[in-house]
Amino acid sequence: MKLEELTSWLGSNENWDYQLDDEGVLIKNARFETLTHCAFEAIENNTLETITGACAQGRDVDHITRVTGYFSRTSGWNKGKAGELKDRHRVTV
Repeated sequence: MKLEELTSWLGSNENWDYQLDDEGVLIKNARFETLTHCAFEAIENNTLETITGACAQGRDVDHITRVTGYFSRTSGWNKGKAGELKDRHRVTV
């Protein structure tokens, strides 16, 4: 990918910010609170999906829970339901 494509995409998305330096681009992801340095060579040799995926640094995890016999992704829950999940008491047997 080209540097211009990456900086244009980063600049048009509210969760992303970037800063150029002599060796590459420092990419800030507000959603995952990460800072990732990407060298110019890495930008040329990778796709946007690969670069943005690396910027999540393993924090882009979708949790699944089982409630009353069926499975549900917690990423689609509203704030109240997500709060209930955090308040649940977990024990090991």
